[in-house]
Amino acid sequence: MLIALGGTATVTSATASENDTSKVALPEMNAERGKNLFAERGCVICHSVNNVGSDVATSLDASNMNVAREPFEFFARMWRGAHQMLALQQADLGYQIDFSGQDIADIFAFVQNSETQEDFTEEDLPDHIKEIIDNGPSISGK
Repeated sequence: MLIALGGTATVTSATASENDTSKVALPEMNAERGKNLFAERGCVICHSVNNVGSDVATSLDASNMNVAREPFEFFARMWRGAHQMLALQQADLGYQIDFSGQDIADIFAFVQNSETQEDFTEEDLPDHIKEIIDNGPSISGK
């Protein structure tokens, strides 16, 4: 599998026969845009990166992401936690965060990119997200 952070990637199916030319095109992934989405959409209310955010859920530092280096495994892990994430979003934000496929691809790029994460600070957080973190998330995973 080929993953390009910052470029387009083509993935050839491992089960495709020699004569089958079917391919899956992954979107271009942008770690900087993912960093902004991670802060602005509120992922940081539950997850931390570079010691910024909450510890209600798993830290998403690139150094911790060796389990989910493939995008589809990362998405599967998100899906398995969807019920809890939706409950937290509703409790803390009052709504469900809406992500496009491109948004998730960019967030994936961010959680894989240690260089972009090094620049992630509390200054990247919008005031309303800082307030939620400071007051503590409504639902604790502990």
